[in-house]
Amino acid sequence: MDHELRYPLTELTDGSLLRLCDAQGRAVVVFEGRVWITQENDLRDVTLDSGESFSIDRPGLTLVEALGPSKVMVLGVGETPASPQAMPSSFELHRRARLERSRAIGDTLAKAFGALRQWLALPPLRPTLRPAVQPLRMCTATH
Repeated sequence: MDHELRYPLTELTDGSLLRLCDAQGRAVVVFEGRVWITQENDLRDVTLDSGESFSIDRPGLTLVEALGPSKVMVLGVGETPASPQAMPSSFELHRRARLERSRAIGDTLAKAFGALRQWLALPPLRPTLRPAVQPLRMCTATH
């Protein structure tokens, strides 16, 4: 049974790094906490708080560092748009991340309940207990 989520929510501890290689065209969505993002050959430093997102717009290495306990998701957003106006908003990316996460969790729960239903449909494996019958003996008293 496959329990892997398509877009897993990644928990980062304070100071931990998430290394993304050649992630251009993907988006980092922050569900909880705060992260710092830097891209190879880019002078910008981006910090994101809970509910915000950032579209990675450069090839090469991208580092996401947690500035406290954080939960992030990396989404594929398709091809990089030609103009900044065509980029999805932070709200749209966050909404898309929640939908994908909910769909993946729902699929996993459906598989688990299906397996449980099959298991419950099996005949019981316990032996049937029958009371031991002892023959009745007549006892006579002798003095």
